[in-house]
Amino acid sequence: MTYSHLRLQDIDEVVVVYFQAGSIIDQGLIDQIGQELGAVTLEAAGSRKLLVNFTGVKFMASAMLGKLLPLHKKCKNDKIKLKLCNISPNLMEVFKITNLNKVFEISATEAEAITAFGKRGLFG
Repeated sequence: MTYSHLRLQDIDEVVVVYFQAGSIIDQGLIDQIGQELGAVTLEAAGSRKLLVNFTGVKFMASAMLGKLLPLHKKCKNDKIKLKLCNISPNLMEVFKITNLNKVFEISATEAEAITAFGKRGLFG
């Protein structure tokens, strides 16, 4: 499947999603990314591991957070482990204000997140 606003890469059996835009504030763009994120779960169905990497995303409208919640729910229903990483300090503030930092498992770096996928136990 081709995505116009997301780029996918397989790293150590983890499907990593990268955003193409550094600024996600336009509602049309947010809606398109939301649709693409919904389709990404099909890519992760085999590995059962999905990492959304926010590298390069400097600005994001709160409406984009609303697109992450259905992704979280779909991953949970499909038994896909979902993690987020590389969230800038500005964006992390928004995650904290909305308590989404408690909903999502967030790693500082991509390498840290991929390592965390490999660990067994409560969060592995």
